[in-house]
Amino acid sequence: MRCSVFLFLFVFLHGATSFGQTIFRVHCLDKNSLQPIPNAEVEINNGDTLFKLITNVNGYVLSSEIFVYDKYRTLISVQHPLYETQVLRNNFFQFEIDTQEVKLFLKPIKQQWFDPVKVKAPGVPDTVFQSKEFNVADFEVTENGDFILLVYPKRTGQRNSLVLFDGITVKDSLAVDQEGINLIKDYRNKIHLVCHEQVFQVQTLQNKITLNSIPKSYFTTYVMPIVDTTTSKMFFNNYNEFYPAFDYFSLDLIDSTYRKVIHIEDTFMMELYRSEYKWVDVRTQLWAKRKELETGIDAQIWVGANYFTQSIYFKMPFAPMFKVCDSIYVFDFPSDRLFVHNGFGERERSLAIHFHYKKDKTGWKRNILMDQSTGVLYAVFEKDGITSLGQIDLQKGTITTFHKIYHKYVEKIRIHKGYVYYIYRPFESIQKRFLYKERLLD
Repeated sequence: MRCSVFLFLFVFLHGATSFGQTIFRVHCLDKNSLQPIPNAEVEINNGDTLFKLITNVNGYVLSSEIFVYDKYRTLISVQHPLYETQVLRNNFFQFEIDTQEVKLFLKPIKQQWFDPVKVKAPGVPDTVFQSKEFNVADFEVTENGDFILLVYPKRTGQRNSLVLFDGITVKDSLAVDQEGINLIKDYRNKIHLVCHEQVFQVQTLQNKITLNSIPKSYFTTYVMPIVDTTTSKMFFNNYNEFYPAFDYFSLDLIDSTYRKVIHIEDTFMMELYRSEYKWVDVRTQLWAKRKELETGIDAQIWVGANYFTQSIYFKMPFAPMFKVCDSIYVFDFPSDRLFVHNGFGERERSLAIHFHYKKDKTGWKRNILMDQSTGVLYAVFEKDGITSLGQIDLQKGTITTFHKIYHKYVEKIRIHKGYVYYIYRPFESIQKRFLYKERLLD
C-alpha cells in the first residue's frame, strides 16, 4: 500500500515537472469592504484534476500550495451564499512564474438589514411608550400602526398635548389649548379629540399632527350615532342616555331610505322607569302632564328621565353592534340573544348568550372590544383588579379562551393585530402612566 502511494506521488510530481508547474495561493476578498471572506468554496479544475478547498478566516484556501501543471486547462471558481459566483479561466494566469497569488474580489449579493425585533411570549408585557415628563391619558392606534397619544405633565386635562408615536420615536407633538377629555375613533376609523366645548378631528399628514374643529353638537348628533357601514348601507342608532330603550336602523346610501333593524329594550328597567311616576308628588305629576300636552311625550317618560335616571338602580341597556366581514352582529344582552344580520340589515339567525351572567364571580364589565385587523371580538372581565379578555365564538356565542392581563387595574384597553394595549401605572409608585402591550394567545 505504501509503495503504491509513493509511486503515485512520484508519477504526479514527475508529470508536473515535465509540463512546468505553478504554485497558486488563492485569496478571497469582499469587493466593497476588502475584508477577507471565510468559508468560501474554491474549486480549481486542472484538466483531469479537481481541487476543492475552503477559505479560512483570513480568506485563504486551507491548502498552502496548489500545483498546477497544465496551463491550457486551468479554471478557478469561487462560490459563497452571500456573494456572486466568480470564475477565472486560463488566459488570466501567468504560467511563466513559479508562484502566483490570485486575489478574487467577490461582489456581494444585494442585502437588506433590519433592526432586531423583540418578540415576547404571550402574557409578558412590553413597554410601548414611557416618559419622565408626561403621563398617558388616552391613546388610539392608527391604520398604519402609529399611535396618537393624549398626554399631560401633572394633572389630567391641564396642558394637554397630542403626540404622534410610531413605536420607536416621536414623530410630532402638538399642544392642545382646551381641556382634552378623551380620544374616540368613529365608524370611519377617524380619530377625534373630545374636549368640554369642542371636538377636533385628528389628522396626520406627512408625520405632522393637524386638528380640524367640529361643533360638539354636530359630532354627537350626526357622527357618534353611526355604528358602521357596508357597501350600500349605513347603520346607526337613536341611543338616548335618559331612556332605557333604543333602536338600530339601516340607511340606504343610494336612495336615502331607512328601516328599523332591531329594537333594544330592558323590559324590567323600563317597568321601574315608568313606575317612578306613581311615587312622585302631585306637583311633579302635573308638571309631567303639561309636558305631555306640549310635546306629545308620555308623562311617565318625563318623570322617569328627570328622576329615575338619578337613581343608583338605573342602567342603560348594553347592546353593541359590530360589523365582522359581511355580517352584522348585535349583542342584545337584555334579551340574552346574539342576532346576526347580513350586509343589508336582514336577520339571518340568532343564538343564546350567557357569558354576562354571574357578574359577581366573573367580573363582567359590560364591554366588548374588537380587533379591527382580524375581526375577533373579546369580552372584558375584571375580578380583584385582574382584567381578562375572553375571545367570543360568533358561531356558538360562548367564550373560547381567556387572556389575563399581566398588570392589575389597567385602563383604556385597545386591541390591534393580536396585541392588547393598555395604560398602567404601578400602585404607590412615582412612575408616570406608561403605555404597555401584550401579545394575545393564538
